[in-house]
Amino acid sequence: MTELLLVRHGLPVAGVFDPGLSPEGTAQAERLADWLAHEKLDALYVSPFQRARETMAPLERLTGLTATVLDDLREWDTDVSQPYTPPEQIGTGDPRAAALAEGRFEDFVPDLDWDAFRGRAVRAMDTILDAHPGGRVAAVCHGGITNTYLATVLGLPTMFWFHPGYTSVSRVRRMPGGRVVLHSVNETAHMIAERAVDPVV
Repeated sequence: MTELLLVRHGLPVAGVFDPGLSPEGTAQAERLADWLAHEKLDALYVSPFQRARETMAPLERLTGLTATVLDDLREWDTDVSQPYTPPEQIGTGDPRAAALAEGRFEDFVPDLDWDAFRGRAVRAMDTILDAHPGGRVAAVCHGGITNTYLATVLGLPTMFWFHPGYTSVSRVRRMPGGRVVLHSVNETAHMIAERAVDPVV
């Protein structure tokens, strides 16, 4: 069995092309690394986008592994003509904000070539799974590419069907017979603030 952890990048800055992480996103990446450092990972992969590479950096440092940059892990906004804006920061007058608020995630990118995007997502994951039979691999990528791949695994007609949290982890497993199955979606335990424990009296 091979396990693949799909990790969304941390919160990026807004208003620039190919943004890096915001201070909050950097803190998220550090917490992610602390959480995954004990997973006994065999390899790391990362999207070429800066927000993904900066999210991966703390995990590379803690594991001693060097991530392979895989171009097929890039997000749908590769050729956008406007600076990147995190979905949560899109203005209320933008119809995409309403789509997100109402859970119509598929309407967030209405003009995307879904077949090409889905094909690229599947190709990326097959490349990783083929290269590490029997291993455990983490890939830092993006919400869209994760959505689309998991939808394909599940046989869903909608390619955007959930909203991954920043640095969330979703897991798939390729079983010995070759079938890929979904194991978990949107793990965010590392992002839950530690709660004070009342003393025992």
